[in-house]
Amino acid sequence: MLWFKKQVAEEHDQNFDEIEPSTMKIMLDDEICRLKLQALLNATEELGGVDGFIEALKNKQVLFSDVLAYEKIDALSAEGLSILLDTVFTARRKLPACLNKVPHEVLVQQIKHLLYGKQLITDRMQQFTALIDSENKKAQRAAWDFAAELLHFYSPERFPLMSRWVWNEKETSGSLREFIRGGDTMRDITFGDTPENFEASRVWFAQQLGQQGFYRDIHYLIDLLVAQAYADYILSMSSGMGMFGPQFGGAELKPIELIVKLLGIDPAKKNEFMRLKKAVVH
Repeated sequence: MLWFKKQVAEEHDQNFDEIEPSTMKIMLDDEICRLKLQALLNATEELGGVDGFIEALKNKQVLFSDVLAYEKIDALSAEGLSILLDTVFTARRKLPACLNKVPHEVLVQQIKHLLYGKQLITDRMQQFTALIDSENKKAQRAAWDFAAELLHFYSPERFPLMSRWVWNEKETSGSLREFIRGGDTMRDITFGDTPENFEASRVWFAQQLGQQGFYRDIHYLIDLLVAQAYADYILSMSSGMGMFGPQFGGAELKPIELIVKLLGIDPAKKNEFMRLKKAVVH
């Protein structure tokens, strides 16, 4: 669990947020987690193993941490911001036009506040979302996801992934629901969508992975695991109701293809390389 430790920052450096995991109100299922993990390992085995996907997430983290470094962020260019946004699947299409309406200097300072501000994390995410016209609900939701990924991939050890597809309290939907025994028939599921609640689920996943013998790169493996569960849900809904195909590029996608889309490490359309300059996973 060393990856949950926070390093001591120098006085001029960023504010390090301490997120204490809450007590989970709804228990997740050990056996479901084991089965989802095995499905992930099976899906990635024929493509060279899970390590290649972890490496792609590491590359994404390196990109975010470099572009968003405290000493560089004031000089963040529109091009640099566009590169980051292109790796956020749930925001890359809905958000650019709206962000273009925000003065670039204002946007950069709001991102700086999101990452380094002294207010509560949720307040900072809400302030970032408020840059978008309140009447554009879809774009506001996309802005929330972008804020969630800016935090997580800037510092995955400190910030759990708080995207709506992981958990959406208002809609009681998301990947976490797939780890509840009988969750598909439950109407009221109260996980809570605070950073503390997301961190609580992440601690649980880390414990489960530890029992299976995984101790390295846990935060990336958790990202892949929750994406596996959501991909299973998407494909189940798509086959049963004919939904989600256009959004994800077609109903014939395999779980692993949905996983890399959700995590923003899918191939760019214009070439044969991953968005993060890595080989395409065929």
